[in-house]
Parts: sequence; C-alpha cells; structure tokens
Amino acid sequence: MKILIVGNDPTEIGGVANYTRPLALKFNELGHDVFYLYSGAFRSRYDLFMRPYLKIRYDLFPFECAEIINSTNLPFNFGHPELDMFSEGMDRVIKGYIERTKPDVMHVHSRLGLPASVNELAHELGVAVLNTIHVYGYICQRRVMIDRDGELCQGPFDLRKCAWCTGSPSYLRNRLRALFVNFKEGLKARHSGVFKTLQSIKRNVLSRYGPTGEKKKSSGLNWEYDEPSCLSNKLEQRLQYCIQALNRYSLRTICVSTDVKNILIRYGVDESRLLVQHIGSTIAERQTSYRRTLHNPFVIGNIGGVNHYKGTHVLLDAIGKLKRNDFIVKIFGRYNELYISDLIHGRNSLPVVFTGRYSPEEIPEILKQIDIMVLPSICNDTAPQTIFESFSGGVPIIASNIGGFPDFIHHDLNGLLFEPGNSDDLARKIDQVLSKPNVILEYQKNIPKLKTISGNANELLVLYLEMLAQRKANGSILAVREPS
Repeated sequence: MKILIVGNDPTEIGGVANYTRPLALKFNELGHDVFYLYSGAFRSRYDLFMRPYLKIRYDLFPFECAEIINSTNLPFNFGHPELDMFSEGMDRVIKGYIERTKPDVMHVHSRLGLPASVNELAHELGVAVLNTIHVYGYICQRRVMIDRDGELCQGPFDLRKCAWCTGSPSYLRNRLRALFVNFKEGLKARHSGVFKTLQSIKRNVLSRYGPTGEKKKSSGLNWEYDEPSCLSNKLEQRLQYCIQALNRYSLRTICVSTDVKNILIRYGVDESRLLVQHIGSTIAERQTSYRRTLHNPFVIGNIGGVNHYKGTHVLLDAIGKLKRNDFIVKIFGRYNELYISDLIHGRNSLPVVFTGRYSPEEIPEILKQIDIMVLPSICNDTAPQTIFESFSGGVPIIASNIGGFPDFIHHDLNGLLFEPGNSDDLARKIDQVLSKPNVILEYQKNIPKLKTISGNANELLVLYLEMLAQRKANGSILAVREPS
C-alpha cells in the first residue's frame, strides 16, 4: 500500500511528530511505501525567492520526506484566515506531489503551515483521505481553544470574538521575520550588502506597525486593514470550509478521545464519519508494572509543558493552599524565566523545584522520582502523551476533568480528576492522596495496558483497507470547490 502521511517535521522531538514519526517507520517496516509531507514554516524554512517548492530528502529516514520551503501558510495565519483554506502556490506544490507519489491513502495528522485544501486536492485525485485530530486547527486558529487572555474558550460560537482573539497582524511582517530567523546570521557573515538591504526593508515595514503587529493608522496612505466585522466574515468562511474538508473531502476522521468527537459534532461534522480511536505510543513498548515504596518526602511530579494553558499556575496555587510539609513538587520541562518568576513571586517558601528541559530518553528515570503525577491543563488537551508517559512508568495521575483525560484516567480507580482551573479542588485532591498515600499502590494496580505503535499501526491498516473498499464501491466521484 502507498501511504502519504501529512504531519509536522518528522525530525522534531515532541508533539505530534513523536507519534507520526514512529508510525511512519512502522508502516515502512511492515513493507508499505511511505511518503511524508510537511511544511517548513514552523522552523522558518524560507529563502530569498519566497516561492513555495519541495525539498525531497531520502537520508533522514527509510521513507521519502518532502518539506515545503517558502510556505505561504505561516504556522498561525492570524488576520488572514483565507490562507488556512487554500493558497494558489501551495495548492500547486501539494497537488504536484500527490500526482507524483500516487498514494492510495493520505492520512493528515497536522496542517501546521499547510492549507485545509490538502484534503480537497487529494480527494479530487481519487485518494482516500483520513484525518486524525490531535489539535483543533480545523475550528480554532489558535488550535488549543484558549483565547488571547489565556482563558478556556468553548469554540467559535461568536466569530467576532475570534476576530478579536486573533487580531490583524501584518502578514508581510511575519513572513520577513520567518526569513530573517533562518538567514540572519548567514547573510550577515557572507552577504552583508543583502543583509543591510533586507534590514532596511524590515525597518520600513515595522515602522508602519505597532509592536504586536497591529497595523497603525496611516495618514494619506490607504493601507489594507481588516476591521473586526470583515475579519469575522473571513473566519466564518474559514470555519465552513474546514468543516467541509472533513465532511466532503475526507472519508473518515479519527478522534483521539471522546471529547474530540463531541466537539466536532457540535460544529457540524458528520457523526457517521467520526471514529474514536486512541493513539499508540512508543513508550508503551517499555511499560512497567512494578510496585515500589513511596518516597519520603512524597514527590508530586509534573511533565509536558510549563506554561499557562498547561495549568502550571493552577498547580502552584493549589500547593500554596496545602497546610502540610511532607511533600515536594518536581516540575520537569523547559520554561520561560519571566513566566516562572511571576508565578513564584512572594511564594519562595513553596516546596517546588523546576528542573528544566529534558529529553524523551530521560522519561523512565524521571518517572522513578515521582509518586503521583499532576496534569492540571486548562485547555481541551485531546489525548496528551503525558498520560501515556506517566502510566508507562506505573505512575498514577491527578488531572483536570477536561479534554481527553477522562478517557484514560478513571476517578478513584487509577487516579483522580478535578475541576479544570480550580486550585481549591486540586488542593483537596492532593491532600486526599497525601493523607492516605498507600492509595497510590491501589491506583497502580489499575493502570491500563497501553496501546503500542505496532498495535495502532495494524488498526490503521485495517481502516485504510476499509476506506479503499469504500472508495472503490462509491467510484471516483469528484467534488468541485464551490465559489466563495
């Protein structure tokens, strides 16, 4: 079978790539022809020509990797939601690649730096299209349904709020920033004249925009500016096209948790096309079920992200409300110094240690240091890898009752759930465990067997065959893009 995976840069460590990379390797190992398409936008892969083209690599993995250089789609196309739908230059490159590789199935895991038209283009060429929803990019430009004030958002019920949330930053400014990130040092060292010219262009552009990228009012010059009403109309078109990309141009859409399915149905995705299927993980291959004595003092752990929407502030607020000193908190992961200094201001006595960045290879040793994991996300995390990582080491979890957590964490069986964002409730749950720490040993017994990448790959291959049979039965009935 010829399988085209659309995802994030497969060389990345973390996020969706930690799933799609081993999945592609497993398909290759099983004898299938694998192709991997991704955008270089997230890593600022731009050059002076600024015209999208493909860079094909055969030396990274035992399958073909195709990176789109000069993507017209930025990771976040705020102010220009039409780019999230389709772009002539990107459509040309994507269509050409699909025509060359002729996949049987295209499995879309991430559209970071790619338009939703990738589904339509493949569908029109007779490819069976499947999506897996890891984040909410089809309905939310921010992808995590957290608004710009850092509060949980229920989705695009009011597109005027979405327009306020994303704003109208300069597309040109952000393209130039991406170019400079990639070329600044090299140009400065080897082509100082070109570097100075680009710096001058950059200063000229920035002089017309505020520090956040909002376009300044101009006198005498008619600069394009999207008023909220105009932007909300574009966001409405974006939402409707993205729903169409799932309903009309995709045979099936995998929801990685029950919550994902419910949210997609709420916004008009056809339920008959949705399938809840939990993803596999490489760490499941190393799952342990050992019992161990608890640490003294008791260790509360946190992994997976030190930031607002991962709920770091909720954890620290809860710790500050505990009236006991028989525990310590270890928070693992890269962090911003200013963010942390604001969080711990006036709380220097808290028994909290920030250990900093870690690599995936260190996770088994990290888990040995932890008695219970706390995952206090305030966003609709779909199916966080941190769940699988924690359970792989026999570590029970206290987590927000939100997103994909309830699919895996069963209250008072293999962990506890608390009200999202409620530090009082989290403090009560932590105190409950600290008061009867031996409950941890009972929770450990009920940690489920995790799904491996091998098991997940075999599930997907069965699904691919079903889709191909459905495609054959239905015939190659092509959809035509409706005019906007």
